Amino acid sequence: MAVLHSTLPKHIADRVARGEVVNDHFENASVLFVDVVGFTTHSSELDATVVVELLQNIFSSFDGICAKHDVTKIKTIGDSYMSVAFDVADAVGARPRLAREQTDIPNVMPSEVEAQQIANSEQRIANQIANSEQRIANQIANSEQRIANVAQAMMSSVFMWPHTGERVMFRIGIHCGPVVAGVLGTQRMQYDVWGDTVNVASRMESTSESGKIHISEALANALNEHKNSPPSPLSHASLERGSYTVVPRGTVDVKGKGLMQTYWLSEAL
Repeated sequence: MAVLHSTLPKHIADRVARGEVVNDHFENASVLFVDVVGFTTHSSELDATVVVELLQNIFSSFDGICAKHDVTKIKTIGDSYMSVAFDVADAVGARPRLAREQTDIPNVMPSEVEAQQIANSEQRIANQIANSEQRIANQIANSEQRIANVAQAMMSSVFMWPHTGERVMFRIGIHCGPVVAGVLGTQRMQYDVWGDTVNVASRMESTSESGKIHISEALANALNEHKNSPPSPLSHASLERGSYTVVPRGTVDVKGKGLMQTYWLSEAL
C-alpha cells in the first residue's frame, strides 16, 4: 500500500488497492501545464546536483499548492509540471455508486461473525462518505476556479537562479474540457489523463510568455460565469472568487487547432 501511495494520488491508490480498474471519463476537467522559462540555458551553466535540487524545491512547492486546492498532480517531464482539477460534481456522483457496490450482500442469513463484518464494512463506508463530504464542503466546487488559484500561487512562487541571482520565471497554460483518466503499468503504475483538452492545455503553455498565465476561451468563459454567479453554498473558500481578471490576448495560431481566441489570467486590478 505504501508503494502505491508513493506513485499514485491517494484516492487513486485506494481504488487500485481494492482491485478496481481505474478507467474514468470526466465531462469537465481543468488541465494546467507550467514550465520553467530558460531552463535549458540556465541548467547548462550549473552543476547537475544544483539543478536537481532547484527543481525538487520548485516541484515540492507546486505539490503543496495543488494539495491545498484539491488539484491532482499528474507528472513532471523535465522542467514541465502537469496537474488537473476535477469538478466536485464528478466526485459527488461517484460516491453513491461506491456505497452500493461495497454494500451489495447476498440474500442469505449471515452468521454472527459475518454480520459483524458487514456492520464494520458499512461503518467504514459511512466514515468514508462523511470524510468526502467534509472535504467537498471545504473546497470550491468547480475546477476552473481552483486551477486559476493554483496558477496564480505558482506564478507568485519565488525561486532564484543560484549563479545569477535572477528570479526563476514560469510560463503557464490552462484549458478545460472532457478528459479520460486511468492507471497505466504494472511494475511502475502511473495515473494519467488524455484527450484533446490535454493537448490544448499543453499548447496554451507553449504559446504563453514568461511570467504569464495563458488560458483558452473555454476557461475564460467558465471563469467569468463563475465570477458573476452567486457564491457556492459548498464553500467558505469561495471568498477567493473574483481575485483574478481575464484579459483578451487576441488570436493565436495553435498547432493542430488553427487560430484560437485566447486570454491572459492575471490578478484583479
